[in-house]
Amino acid sequence: MLAGLPLGVLYLISDTIYPIIYYMIRYRRRLVRENLTCSFPEKSKKEIIRIEKAFYHNLCDIFIEAFKCLNISDEEMRERVEVVNCELPERLAAEGKNIFMLLGHCGCWEWVQEVCVRYRNPKKSCEVYKQISNKYFSSLMYEVRSRWDTEQIEMKQTIRTMLQWNKEGEPFLCGFLMDQRTNTKFHDTITFLNQKTWYTPGAEEIARKISAELVYLDVKKTGRGHYRLTFMEMNPNAEDMQSPYPLSRNFWRLLEQTIRQQPEIWLWSHNRWNKWDLNMSLSTRIRKRFCRIKEKEITQ
Repeated sequence: MLAGLPLGVLYLISDTIYPIIYYMIRYRRRLVRENLTCSFPEKSKKEIIRIEKAFYHNLCDIFIEAFKCLNISDEEMRERVEVVNCELPERLAAEGKNIFMLLGHCGCWEWVQEVCVRYRNPKKSCEVYKQISNKYFSSLMYEVRSRWDTEQIEMKQTIRTMLQWNKEGEPFLCGFLMDQRTNTKFHDTITFLNQKTWYTPGAEEIARKISAELVYLDVKKTGRGHYRLTFMEMNPNAEDMQSPYPLSRNFWRLLEQTIRQQPEIWLWSHNRWNKWDLNMSLSTRIRKRFCRIKEKEITQ
């Protein structure tokens, strides 16, 4: 079984897959190039391409690392994943508060659940996920995510489950991947990575109903197969406080800081900004048009 191979061997497989994905299949190359170009208009052609290649190499590593979850020891995970400031969730749990941990698709997000075995309290942890249409991959990902014995909550069941757990009175921590593109009418906008970005403040709305505290999880890649995960308090600034969703806006600012420090570890192949968004202003459409022109110039 491939998952039983050492990570060093699996990374050799990743090195082999990378040129196939990047040069031959060209998986979502146009989308990635456009996302990078629009997000970093100040960067040169050379720098955009460097980040792009580093992203694809990292993407191959992420698949390998997620797959390795099926067969990796607790000792090796402890060596590879450093968790900082566990005192924050422990303090909030001691105060009887539920905790929502907000993060983005940075690094190997499947390894993020390692935080759940590093703090002593709260005892119950969960993750909200979106159902995958392919039954085989859905079953595989469920198996991968279940190695940490955390509860898996399908997105549509989030509110009902949170309300029930809150009634039970035992504090819990739940992780939310917040940077997916919204497909509901209940949303707000923010300028994120130089672009107008629609987002759903669902986690903040649910947190208000059950008096949960929101914290941010900063992800840093410290080496190949090594990560530092840091719990951070959320402190909305004056501008954030003018919004109905100050903590959600604070999340996007913190995530942008994380991405700018290591842009290659974020999921640039996700269609986060839909260029056919009917709500997009004329100025945004024009700017995106210039981004695509610049993208073509880089390709040439």
